[in-house]
Amino acid sequence: MKKILILAATAAVLCSCGNKHKYTVEGAVAGINDKVYLFDEEEVILDSAAVKESKFRLSGIAETPAVAILRDARDQGATFATMLILEPGQIMVNDDAENTYRKRVTGTPANDASDAYAAASHALVDEFRNPNTSDERREAINAEYSQLTRTVMEQNRGNLFGAILLAQELGYELSGQELLDEIAKFPAAMQQTGILVKLKESAEQKIRTDAGQPYIDIVQPDAAGKEVSLKSVVENPANKYVLLDFWASWCGPCMGEVPHLKKTYDEFHKKGLEIYGVSFDKDREKWLAAIDQNGMNWVHVSQVNGFDNQAARDYAVQGIPSNFLIGSDGKIVAKNLRGEALYEKVAELLAQ
Repeated sequence: MKKILILAATAAVLCSCGNKHKYTVEGAVAGINDKVYLFDEEEVILDSAAVKESKFRLSGIAETPAVAILRDARDQGATFATMLILEPGQIMVNDDAENTYRKRVTGTPANDASDAYAAASHALVDEFRNPNTSDERREAINAEYSQLTRTVMEQNRGNLFGAILLAQELGYELSGQELLDEIAKFPAAMQQTGILVKLKESAEQKIRTDAGQPYIDIVQPDAAGKEVSLKSVVENPANKYVLLDFWASWCGPCMGEVPHLKKTYDEFHKKGLEIYGVSFDKDREKWLAAIDQNGMNWVHVSQVNGFDNQAARDYAVQGIPSNFLIGSDGKIVAKNLRGEALYEKVAELLAQ
């Protein structure tokens, strides 16, 4: 009898532990295929479920919160796909009555926060894009968007959505040390999540590319297949400053920077400025076509393998466009100079 009681108690403990981390995903989405699949961030299938009358249900254990993707096809042919955060509780996926392209994911703290943030940010974006919105109001919207992101992150440091906002929305604009300071404000358990662990590694690397730090060499092939090192450009006596520019032809903001790059290059190339462009393209023809069609007459290299290259890791590049201005002494002078700020900085340095 004693043995039976011990086994029963053990089973109860195991059951309670399992229930503590259990999640369910229930959905009602019109017009979807007859099966839904739950993927992790690496596109590995975690679970699947049949769809009956547009409804489905999945369940599992989330010992640590994680980002997942829900869609109604393994590969091609999906009618919908949405991100959700796997965490204990009942997660609901439903159509958005006001936006047919968006699905509402609610029911748990992180998903509720994500849904509310999406609604608020989409409203600001729609207002910004409205042709009747004044330039003055657009400036105010930019400030409101930034403040919204920071406020929501502060409100959600105890769940994964706060970490997602820091990594995906604020990480680009913060320095390495600022990122480490922000990560330290999260609870210890949250700091062990994959998102913040990777972000911390990136932040520590980012510190190594702050102004005043020595540049890290890059060696990649140019359009002709010849490997060209950043070192060879920096150490060229004709170059007083080298702009290391990370970009891609598919990146709208990158192409928006091209007129500023050309203006600065045309004005200061003969005075000692060179640009070493590293493309994150995956299509060689599109990469070369962008260079030719836009008259980007500086040094270009690429492994034509997207973000999957050592240079992206060495310089902790989380988004593009991203750039680093390097002096002839091999030290980084400034980083992420956008628009007129690039021209003004180079003009200031070459006037000294």
